[in-house]
Amino acid sequence: MIPALTGGPPLSAQAVERTDVPERGVLRVTFDPRIMTWNDEFTDAGRTRLGFGLSGDIIGSRYIPALARLEQNVNLVLTRRDTLGVMPTARARADTRGFFGFVASLGAGLLSVRQERRTYPVTAELGVTRNLSLSVMVPIVRVATRSALRLQHVGNLGLNPRMQQAGAEAAYQTFFTEFDSTLKRFDQNITAGMYGCAGNTACPARDSLAQWRAIYDALHGTAYGLAPFMPLDSSAAGRGIDTTVARIERDMVSAFGVAGFSSSFLLPTDTLTSDLIAAAIVDSATGFGYNFIPFRTSHHYGLGDVEVGAKYRFLNGSHYAAAVKAIVRLPTAQRDSADDLFGVPVGDHLTDIEGQLTQELTAGPLWLNVAVRAGTQRPGTQVRRVAPPDAFLVPAAATANLAWDPGDYAGIDVAPLVRFAPEFAAGFTVGYWTKARDRYAFMSSQDSVALATRLGAPTSASVLEDGTAERRLRLGFTATYHAPAIEGGFSIEQTVSGVGRVPAVTVYRLVMRVRRKLF
Repeated sequence: MIPALTGGPPLSAQAVERTDVPERGVLRVTFDPRIMTWNDEFTDAGRTRLGFGLSGDIIGSRYIPALARLEQNVNLVLTRRDTLGVMPTARARADTRGFFGFVASLGAGLLSVRQERRTYPVTAELGVTRNLSLSVMVPIVRVATRSALRLQHVGNLGLNPRMQQAGAEAAYQTFFTEFDSTLKRFDQNITAGMYGCAGNTACPARDSLAQWRAIYDALHGTAYGLAPFMPLDSSAAGRGIDTTVARIERDMVSAFGVAGFSSSFLLPTDTLTSDLIAAAIVDSATGFGYNFIPFRTSHHYGLGDVEVGAKYRFLNGSHYAAAVKAIVRLPTAQRDSADDLFGVPVGDHLTDIEGQLTQELTAGPLWLNVAVRAGTQRPGTQVRRVAPPDAFLVPAAATANLAWDPGDYAGIDVAPLVRFAPEFAAGFTVGYWTKARDRYAFMSSQDSVALATRLGAPTSASVLEDGTAERRLRLGFTATYHAPAIEGGFSIEQTVSGVGRVPAVTVYRLVMRVRRKLF
């Protein structure tokens, strides 16, 4: 090893990679625990809280795409023409809040989320020659999420009765069976020439049939759609739905003489609470189908992506040293789950190839350490819920297995330090990191068609690419200590800016290193 500063022993363990390698036959073991915590993230729209999707004065369709479809269905029901092709009266429009008047809202609230990733890597590095070493790093990763939802006031939605009300499924089956069979009889009458429709292109009965079919589809989408919420029966939209259904039942009998449809459309009566929202998030039959109960603390451990590397120090002067290192990162980590609402991956489960160049410059008490790295990530597959990156609650029906080509990356870390004693030095760290855009594609055209069928509209896999091109800047403080038997270092770093979707991370890092002569 070379002196880190003129005079005295080297100061090896710190936040930025060093050029030194263990002597031939020496095994150097490094324990390098890192704790990363964050509540916010940087996006192209600025810095946002992790719980933005369920925070605000109106928690609605802006970040919950399934609610947008619910709004379309309800507004279609509320704004359809009556039997004779005359628009509803102004008072009726006011009762139903008019076209696009229904805005789905879970209420006003605040979702607070804190995420944490603890990595416990153990690196064993063996000196092969004076300047060459081989290493293997095994990381154990603990990820945790703490979240809580506080509703300040309720909105106009309740939980779909199919999720909590006994007999709801039978009630919907009766309603839609009666509605559908009555429409079929009405259609048969029109086909038989009744209501003056024979050979007549202007046929009010045919217009009414088309309108009522559209209402049937909209109500069916409301009860069996992708959103586990429905308008409260006491809301303006709920009253409007009841009015529309009653008008259709009345007009079928009075205007066209078609009876047999007399059921009411079941709507929720209870307002939402945080517990009911949590139930909708985890319900796999009617809800969003995520795999753990949110709004609590959860954590799990896993093996990260193991690294093997080779390092060669090719310059070793009295004031300047340089080394190169090649790393292969193996796909040993558990795959990230699409069913984890606040998922923090333990690794990417891909094969990465990374190259590093480390340089050290010393001048008196000053020590400048610069590490440059660049890597390529090999393509693989990933199971994702296909939706824009700002979509917060995505239905399980949007899940697809995709071809994934992560963007290549590069970074630079700089650590200027000052030596205050022969064994101790401290200074600052600056880190810049950039990654190219990820690419997503369906495995086959059939997968794209199947997803469009489940969602009711075509969705491109490329929507997942937004925000995957990243840049970040991190600043911090570091200190390093060297004693005859052990080396140590400590650093605190903070991400101060980012582009793409970059967590606003605070990183706490501790480095402990011991060595032993093997041969």
